[in-house]
Amino acid sequence: MKSNSWFLVILRSFEPIKTFRVERRLFLFLGIGGVLLLGLLGLGIYQYYSLHRENARLRDETQQLRLQVSNLHQTLSRVAAENFPPLKIDELQVFWPPKAAGFAVRFKLSQANPQGAPYFGTLVMVAKNERLRPPAYRVIPEMPLEKGVPREPEKGKPFEVKGQRFVEALFDNNPEDAFHALTVFIFSREGKLILQKTAEIPKREPESKEGREEEE
Repeated sequence: MKSNSWFLVILRSFEPIKTFRVERRLFLFLGIGGVLLLGLLGLGIYQYYSLHRENARLRDETQQLRLQVSNLHQTLSRVAAENFPPLKIDELQVFWPPKAAGFAVRFKLSQANPQGAPYFGTLVMVAKNERLRPPAYRVIPEMPLEKGVPREPEKGKPFEVKGQRFVEALFDNNPEDAFHALTVFIFSREGKLILQKTAEIPKREPESKEGREEEE
């Protein structure tokens, strides 16, 4: 026989219900901890970008210092080259060889530091008579002058000096009174004038009677 009622079984636990009590102080600590964490994170990001900017600034300053040091080194090199040239012109002599139609020049190029590397450059010799108007010049090798100074040093006689080197040249077909002085110009391989030295051209000594008799 069908019934319209339900049979309900209720099971009851006899164990006590456990409850957890969260105090307000814990939320306060968690909030403070979160704020501190965010602060530390923001401080770290700020420090990172600050260090990045500082490194960029230090790189720029380092580059500027390197440029200043390079410019200073070039200035010191230029001053040293002007006051302490790498070469010296020693024993400069101008004389009239016997039976020659002109005068000769002889000198010695010496390195200021013989232990250094070989020095390369060019040399030009200029015979001049600046008592005339306009002045008279003769150049070996030939090239244009500006106020008696060679304008195209790259066309000079190339040389290499290791320790010392002797140089001799002949200015032939020159009358006795054509020129009064001779200047030797020494240029670096880059064309910079590093040294010059001038000597007077002596008067030609008259040939002796014995010499004339020998020629006859």
